[in-house]
Amino acid sequence: MEDMLRYLDEIVEPTVRDFDEHPTSRRHAFLACVATFHAIDYLAYPSKRSSSLRQRFGKQSPEFRIIDQVAHAFKHVISGNRANPDLRMGDVIPRPPAFSGVMVAGLSFLGDRKGGVTIFGQHSVDLRWALRQAIVFLRSRAVVEGPSAQ
Repeated sequence: MEDMLRYLDEIVEPTVRDFDEHPTSRRHAFLACVATFHAIDYLAYPSKRSSSLRQRFGKQSPEFRIIDQVAHAFKHVISGNRANPDLRMGDVIPRPPAFSGVMVAGLSFLGDRKGGVTIFGQHSVDLRWALRQAIVFLRSRAVVEGPSAQ
């Protein structure tokens, strides 16, 4: 399968839907982030370097950058360099729903009945939302980056 749009439809979207069904699961968050991040490999194939796309896309889309960091933090324990990591695997945390006896002040979102996965110290980050935005961004890049993406 050398088609990024097909990869997004057949691999990424179902993996994100699995995460939607388990919104506080760090495992599902990780799998969705890894699958989404690796869509750039399909966009880069066969002539472009995915590392240059990774850097450029991270600058163009804050949500793609978050997905990149989470995917690499889980895969390599940290994202970035060891001396000054961008993100550590343990910083990716579940966010409980806003139910009495379950919610956590400063972490749960009022009115949130599902919960989610977020980043410690950046509690406004919702990985399910970031994934959706990153997918929209990647789909837009498939048109711009040319025929190798189609």
